[in-house]
Amino acid sequence: MKYEILLEWTKLLESGEEPGDFYRQVLKSLTDALNIEEAAILLPSEKDHIEPITYTKEFHSTCLTSKTTESYHSFDITSFGAIVGALAVIRHSPFSTEENAVLKSCASLIGFQYERFKTGVNSQLLHDRLQVLNELNQLNARNVSIDRITKTISREGAFRFSADASLLFLSESDDMLVLNGAYGCNSVEQTFGVDDGILGQVLRVGGHLSVPTNQAQGDPTLQFMCDLGLDTVDACALEIRGETLGVLVLGFRRKHGIASQDLTRFEEFCQGAAVALANSKAQSRLTKYTERLEELVAERTQDLAVQTARAEEANQAKSRFLANMSHELRTPLTAIVGYSSVLADGIFGPLNEQQLDGLNAITRSSEHLKNLIDDVLNLARVESGKEAPEPKRVAVKDALTAPYKLILQQAINKKVKVRELVIPENLADRGIYADPKHLQQIILNILSNSVKYTPEEGEVWLEVSLNVDKIKIEIHDTGVGISKEKQAKLFERFERGEDSYSLSQEGTGIGLNLTKHLVEINGGRIGVESEIGRGSTFWIMMPLAQGDPVQITKEEKETTRVRLDGLKALVVDDNQATVEVLVHVLKAAGASVESADSVLSAKERLCASVPDIILTDIAMPGESGLALVDYVRNEKALSVPIIVLSACAFQSDEDAAVEAGASLFIPKPFKPNDVIRSVRSLTLQGALNKNA
Repeated sequence: MKYEILLEWTKLLESGEEPGDFYRQVLKSLTDALNIEEAAILLPSEKDHIEPITYTKEFHSTCLTSKTTESYHSFDITSFGAIVGALAVIRHSPFSTEENAVLKSCASLIGFQYERFKTGVNSQLLHDRLQVLNELNQLNARNVSIDRITKTISREGAFRFSADASLLFLSESDDMLVLNGAYGCNSVEQTFGVDDGILGQVLRVGGHLSVPTNQAQGDPTLQFMCDLGLDTVDACALEIRGETLGVLVLGFRRKHGIASQDLTRFEEFCQGAAVALANSKAQSRLTKYTERLEELVAERTQDLAVQTARAEEANQAKSRFLANMSHELRTPLTAIVGYSSVLADGIFGPLNEQQLDGLNAITRSSEHLKNLIDDVLNLARVESGKEAPEPKRVAVKDALTAPYKLILQQAINKKVKVRELVIPENLADRGIYADPKHLQQIILNILSNSVKYTPEEGEVWLEVSLNVDKIKIEIHDTGVGISKEKQAKLFERFERGEDSYSLSQEGTGIGLNLTKHLVEINGGRIGVESEIGRGSTFWIMMPLAQGDPVQITKEEKETTRVRLDGLKALVVDDNQATVEVLVHVLKAAGASVESADSVLSAKERLCASVPDIILTDIAMPGESGLALVDYVRNEKALSVPIIVLSACAFQSDEDAAVEAGASLFIPKPFKPNDVIRSVRSLTLQGALNKNA
């Protein structure tokens, strides 16, 4: 018996009966098979109220509610693991074990049908909502005015729910409701107070309200519906994130407005409309903000142009001032230095020891003043852009030897030991790409600074090494050291050590600031590591000259061994040099490569065969590389990895490539090994996904 009745119910389930009809057929067969006096299915209705679906030979409503009788039996109906209702039956004779099993199976089957029904309803609601949102957001995407959107909402509301009239009121202020869209009626009052009548109540409270027009007589907000000869009015608030934007009102000439089964759809429609309205308002505000921002930018640009002109005028005035000061300062200084030399040579007669000491003091002060003038003028030229570098290839040996020799005399005078300059053989002839004059000044300034702040019997030495595509020069000393706090400001103008030894040394406080400027305008970096009482290490990183081999790291060596044996690649680029580089490195890794110089040519090759990976440029004659990505993803529906390699390296370009469907974006210029590593990673991941 159990299997026969279950087979019957399964056929009913597969027949696609409506839930109510299905439940009644199940109850009928159940009562017939088990000789049950009365049976009922208790499930939540659309409003989550428990409403019984019954089948009885002689129905008496009191039977099912009398749960104290021995003849009453109840079986839980579950959906998604939760109890949602009950199967209630009445039979005066007890049930056998098999009959109990049949009843439990019946309850499970009812629960399954309930799950299907709810899933279908929810799916339809979601589909309707997404459809509404899609239609309305398409209008937003086309930057359609809010008036157009409100009219669309009114029209769609009438069409979807077979209403005779549809009106959309928006809350334009804290106390006013304004008509913004209407369909199916004319000559309607345009404005209402939010505290007025039924519509004001819906706006304040939210949710849905259905009102027969005979109950709306005299209502200031719905009287016009009565005048139009409508019988029923349904109103729903347009709510989003706790804010009520307005009210959608539907009028019907039939007795009942929106059907109970369509009520949830109506509420979902209003939610979608609220989202579209909120987006439109946000877009409108953004547009106004953008326009204002553009005005401010234009004003600011004009102000900057004026300020730039003034700055340039001031810069020229500063340059003229510096040129005049250079002349005015150097001229008397020349006389001081010249006459000091004449006196020291005894041209005007012999000098006693005291006179010589005084003359030496004048000479030292003159030299200090000359250095100060030179530093100030050099810094001014660098900052004004008049000291533009003229970079060329300078051999490491030549760059270091000259300043090293120049510093020896200063070190001897200070009784500071300068270790022998040792340059590794593999680096001696390597080239530094920088202005030779600037490079010598940079190294000499740092060496001089190290000697100056190293006490007697201390040491200074220089080391050089290759760091990938940079030459690293380190100048060490055993001087007084620099505190952490002072290191942070060391390269600022007029900054000097604060200890007694540093303050006793002559200095301008400009040298390191000038050095930093010279390093940076030549494409380098500078830094310091120091410890009080243990000395300092100044380091500079300067670009390796073009054409000099870079230092290959362990990681890069490992990358070069990556193999792409058996891989088919398609390279799309109108630049022949780029194509040749990619073809070379891909073939060297074991891949077979085809190339195309346009999107059209690439599409023809894709029709002939599908590669394992595509590498494409963006900017090409004819269609762009993004059009190729779209063609592969949408028209061909291929999941093949796509790498976009482009000289258009702004973030917006990368975002556009990824949005179009690119797997990876690599800006030009690129390292070939990075491309090989990316190709390997993407194709390997694709293979894993296929095998998963």
